Amino acid sequence: MSTLAEEGFLSDEGEVVVTVVRRRYAPWLSEIRPLNRLLTEAQYRFNIRQEHAQEVTCGALYVRSLAHCQAVVLLLERGMGSSAKALMRCAMEELFNLSACASNYEAALAFLDAHEVDRKKKAKYLSQVKDPASKALLDESELKAILERAEAKIAEVGARQPQVREMAQKAGLEDLYLTGYALLCGAVHSTVADLDQHYEVDDSGNVQALITEPLLDELGGLFLLVGETMAGIAHAAAPVLGITALEECETRLQNLRQLGDNSGK
Repeated sequence: MSTLAEEGFLSDEGEVVVTVVRRRYAPWLSEIRPLNRLLTEAQYRFNIRQEHAQEVTCGALYVRSLAHCQAVVLLLERGMGSSAKALMRCAMEELFNLSACASNYEAALAFLDAHEVDRKKKAKYLSQVKDPASKALLDESELKAILERAEAKIAEVGARQPQVREMAQKAGLEDLYLTGYALLCGAVHSTVADLDQHYEVDDSGNVQALITEPLLDELGGLFLLVGETMAGIAHAAAPVLGITALEECETRLQNLRQLGDNSGK
């Protein structure tokens, strides 16, 4: 059996960590797993019309955000809090996009049109590659054609790349953007404040050791964020995709919030 000291989070010993986390956070998982089941089963009952841009877009965003939430739980069960935070931020961003696109048809079309802006940006990046070996793999004429087509489409539909905060505003979730989403940014951008958790310090703040083991304390807040996001996914998608069982979703979320209040985390 491989150990954490040998293979880190990929080790066989990591399964022991999963057992410990599931036992310690059993009350949280007893709410999240049924909530996840409701959302997972719902996606197999969607009746998405291929010609309906809003339904197609919201369906894909629903699946993506839910999968991110499930991945966060898998990471938390292994004590990988920093990685879980980074992916939790992705799940929230998908929630903002889903909620904004579900709010009205025009928002969904604008979200799709932004693809042309993204294509233009990536083509520009590739055209600036300097490594000879990499440049040899790029067809400059094809890149130029992509740029021209993207620019023409952008001009035709007035496409632009919406900012995350803008999508959160359209979704009515700006407070979540300013709180939970903002707090998770450190894990994505590796800010100094977020990196502190990887060091053991003494009472004077002097670094004593590098922490490489799973972190199992104070995971309740992240489990609550998972529940908040999952419930948000259900409520956002309901008008477009016909999600039911919203009352049970809300009950599970309230139970998670109560756990958070009781734990003080």
